[in-house]
Amino acid sequence: MSTVTAPAPPVGLPPLSAGPGSGPVPLRPLSVGEILDGGMDLLRRHPGPTLGVAGVMVVLQLLISVPLWWVLTSLLSRDSGSPGTDILLLILTLTAFSVVASLGSTVSAVLTSASCAIAVVQETAGAPTSLAVCWARLRPMFGRLLLLALALTGINTLIAAIPIIGYFVPLFGGLMRLSVLVLIFEGGSIGSALKRGVQVGGGTGVGLFRQLGIRLLAGVVSGIIWFIMFFPLSVILGLVVELIVGEDPLVTGDHGALLLLTLSIAVAYYLPLVVVWAFRSGIDTLLYLDGRMRTEALDVEWGLAARRSRLSRLRGGLVR
Repeated sequence: MSTVTAPAPPVGLPPLSAGPGSGPVPLRPLSVGEILDGGMDLLRRHPGPTLGVAGVMVVLQLLISVPLWWVLTSLLSRDSGSPGTDILLLILTLTAFSVVASLGSTVSAVLTSASCAIAVVQETAGAPTSLAVCWARLRPMFGRLLLLALALTGINTLIAAIPIIGYFVPLFGGLMRLSVLVLIFEGGSIGSALKRGVQVGGGTGVGLFRQLGIRLLAGVVSGIIWFIMFFPLSVILGLVVELIVGEDPLVTGDHGALLLLTLSIAVAYYLPLVVVWAFRSGIDTLLYLDGRMRTEALDVEWGLAARRSRLSRLRGGLVR
């Protein structure tokens, strides 16, 4: 096992010098259960930087997606004498919706993971972890995080185009998302963060399969969480729309009713993603830290930094 010096966090973040047991993450390699439980634990400990940021992302997704969904349902419900034009509009709308959905979900995952990571850094250093504080720390990196999200969207699109391998985009895309944690904990350029993220996630063959396996389990848990929330929401909102509108909007083609139907579907779909994105942000943070503790002895480096910090404070107290 190679040992490297833990890089300092980017400018503006407090130093990572917590002692063993004093921070949110144990300073030792984590088990699979600890990572999955830790994803939920970070969500409970830091609801603002996780659920709060994910909630803002969901609102933005709704503001962009609902008009596109409304256009799509309107095209599907209307009778037209020019089917060729309708098909072209349908294809263009579907394409726009796919691009917006892909980019929006990536940006949401990137910003939520970054905010969660900053909350972990803040708590480890004994600093405040409120949403306002974490956003103030995140704001100087906002531009680079958006560029990273664009790069990740492009990479995911390329992976999706590869036969067979394209089916595993969620797994490999999640692995590439470790580059977000690299930017937060280590800084650097977009290119170096992407390269470093792959290095941390798949430093060895065993480490790569372990990361992918944990991501698969986290994906299953996320899917269950999403469905448990989506199903009752969709039923309740569907009944509400039926009571208000009466007939099926897709049959009548009423634009107001279609907008209400679209809004109800979008809310039922996106609202559970607040919890899912927050949970996955914790998983990303823990996988990054676990990967570095296993391959680079980050736990040893942090422990030594904590001891040096305590000795420095003790000597300062004796001098005074």
